[in-house]
Amino acid sequence: MTSMIDELCYVVFDTDNIEAWGRFATNILGFETIADSGAIKLRMDSRSFRYIIRQGLSSSLPVVGWQTADAASVDVLASRLAVEEIASDPLDTAELATRQVAGGIRFRCHNGIHHEVVFGPLHLGAFAQVGDVSGFRTAAGGMGHIVWSIPDVAAMDRLMLDIFGMALREDISTPVGQGHFYGCNPRHHSLAVFSAPQLSLEHVMVEMNDIDDVGRAMDRARDLDYDIIQPLGRHRTDHMLSFYVRTPGGFGMEIGCDGVLCGDNWSEIRSSSRRRPWGHGAAMHTHRKKFSAVSPP
Repeated sequence: MTSMIDELCYVVFDTDNIEAWGRFATNILGFETIADSGAIKLRMDSRSFRYIIRQGLSSSLPVVGWQTADAASVDVLASRLAVEEIASDPLDTAELATRQVAGGIRFRCHNGIHHEVVFGPLHLGAFAQVGDVSGFRTAAGGMGHIVWSIPDVAAMDRLMLDIFGMALREDISTPVGQGHFYGCNPRHHSLAVFSAPQLSLEHVMVEMNDIDDVGRAMDRARDLDYDIIQPLGRHRTDHMLSFYVRTPGGFGMEIGCDGVLCGDNWSEIRSSSRRRPWGHGAAMHTHRKKFSAVSPP
């Protein structure tokens, strides 16, 4: 099945400390921050935004935004969701304006994650990164990836594989449970999940242009006394060379580079040309404070 999802295009969440998020985005990541009616939008490329962070009374799990081709694709996905007994609703006028898209739907999957599927995003043109950062790898791969712990991996398989049409790039056993990695474009995975008793957000990944960008970001995080969850290391799955820092929301931000691109020869690469893991490795899933705040309405 061909994926009807083109990319992970944005996340939206509430926070009780929007100022801390602005500092983190600028000082550690090198994102552009734009004030927007009680929220901030974070930019990392030519898109209008990749993150919307709203001031709230408490922090919440994020809304995950997916891009599809057009209105007809949204209709097909809504029909598939209905067969799986997942109700969807159209985004209202205010939401469409905030997200700067032509249309879309929202739904809550069986694991409790809130999703949006949109089409027709606006672009702002050239992006000028902040500070000592050469840029970010997005383009056809979207904004990066997001990783969750969830209670029902089989239900996520039905959503990602049967409804969205993504590819299962990895199926691995880990110390924290079964891990499934779903891809919809050349990026190894746009979403990954691990089996766990309850829903929680593990991390979001930002891919920088090169190792010097990553190393300088790690230096900045240490100099500014951010919590380095895991030091530099290499993944076997997507080959990402990265470190993890705790965000103001409590969950992890993976900052990396050199992720593998999965083309038609991915099976060959996976069986014979895997990078050897080192550094954070499997230990990255232990001693981590997960983010399991109340999900948004």
